[in-house]
Amino acid sequence: MMKRLCCLLVSLLMLLSVFSVTAFAWRPTQKNEHPVIFMGGFISTNTVDGATGETVFPPSRDTILQGVREAVGPLAQSVLQGDYSLMDYPLNKLVLNLLDGLRCDENGDPIREKTVSAFVYPTKEELQAKYHDDVGYTATDFIFYSYDWRRDMKTLAGGLHDFLQYVLAATGAETVDIIAHSMGTCVLSTYFSIYGPEYIDRAVCYCGAFQGSSFCGDGFRNAIKMDAESTVAYLNGVLGMDLRGEVIKTIVDILHQHGATDAVVAPVETLVNGVFAKTYRQALLYIFGRMPGFWAMLPDEDYDYVRNEYAKDVVTDAFREKVDFYHDVQTRVPEILAGVMKQGTDVSIIAKYGFPNVPIIESHYENSDFVVDVKYASLGATAADYDKTFPSDYVQAVPGEINYISPDRVIDASTCAFPEKTWFIKNTTHLNNYTEDPDSVFGFFDWLFAADGASSVQNETYPQFLVEQPDRSVVPLSADTDYNILGDYRRENGFFVRLKKILTDYRQLFVLLFALIRK
Repeated sequence: MMKRLCCLLVSLLMLLSVFSVTAFAWRPTQKNEHPVIFMGGFISTNTVDGATGETVFPPSRDTILQGVREAVGPLAQSVLQGDYSLMDYPLNKLVLNLLDGLRCDENGDPIREKTVSAFVYPTKEELQAKYHDDVGYTATDFIFYSYDWRRDMKTLAGGLHDFLQYVLAATGAETVDIIAHSMGTCVLSTYFSIYGPEYIDRAVCYCGAFQGSSFCGDGFRNAIKMDAESTVAYLNGVLGMDLRGEVIKTIVDILHQHGATDAVVAPVETLVNGVFAKTYRQALLYIFGRMPGFWAMLPDEDYDYVRNEYAKDVVTDAFREKVDFYHDVQTRVPEILAGVMKQGTDVSIIAKYGFPNVPIIESHYENSDFVVDVKYASLGATAADYDKTFPSDYVQAVPGEINYISPDRVIDASTCAFPEKTWFIKNTTHLNNYTEDPDSVFGFFDWLFAADGASSVQNETYPQFLVEQPDRSVVPLSADTDYNILGDYRRENGFFVRLKKILTDYRQLFVLLFALIRK
């Protein structure tokens, strides 16, 4: 009898837990009649040989292995002799071989004209199958769109226009909803500037690179700077929070507390600085410096230097005309978006934060989603460095009755171009996108698309500041839902404090290893 009662109790608890999840999980409440398009970003699809369909970028495994085999000997000799000049030829040859499928000429056109984007239009039947009788079109079942991301933005905006016309004709819809991710926001803002918002009902600018990224700007300027703590924090964020990731992070922290990361980072930084400048000038500049799509992600403050000084000898006036066109768009993005909103298209902006920038650039301290700085993706938010918060006496920069400071005191949204239309999601990375879970960020998209009237951060379901939980659900950010995804990446000062930390790490490592073995 006792066993039966226990079983009954457990069954009731499980049943209640299901009802509880259902009660709090948001679902679209009205049918969305607009096809939902997800437009990818930089390298969102492969580059292929237009005649054979063979992939030319990313390079094949055999191409990579062959290139590494040819380069490893000269590179090792260069390190042993301390003569970095010996690296120049083998390293440049390796880079050019691996990235051959990306190369453009001095006018910004692909050198291998037959190389094209691998993306192909979905069939009419595939598009019509995206419609569901109960809810219409959903973000979780989006229509994917990509393009030849090497090209200039004006050309890509024309390609987007053609695709929209195809989707509308195939589905019979009058307008679409669109999620533009990363470099896709550059394409979308250019599209709006040329064609206007007639065919787009709602738009989401997601992790937008439309105002650039420090990774691109610092890379072009050869602004290399490595930091041990940022490197460990970056690694912790990449590893995530599963059991294996926690084991690796604990081992890394033990080495970090012993000073091993400092011992590694310093010579690596010297090596990178000794090699990167020449490699970038001799090889990478002739690839990325001649790729209009990459230029679109240059921050405004770096543009003039790169255009007139750094890359002046590798591009032509025809190239400059192409990239100047988008740079003009970039400087007017707030004006362009305000214009389309005035015409009735609802635009939402979503930035992610909580991570350091790429740890080999000077701007590694910038709060980002690993790729794009939150200040750029949000069109102007003030953000504390990734490992800091605002001082206790900080007040929001733009006074008002509405509080735009995040609960963790990291983001001040009052300085955004559109504070009422800009959301921030903590602890989720730039490429952490694709999932069919309606409680994930795609549930948030559906909420935006199904909202009555214009969307706004002033709501209880998806307020301005959100956080992605370890199960990938997106919930309002609060003291109860916030957590530290980066782990412990600071190197303790003082012998006894550091010793205590190391002993604690060893204890945790044994516990994690035991759990991993049991699993």
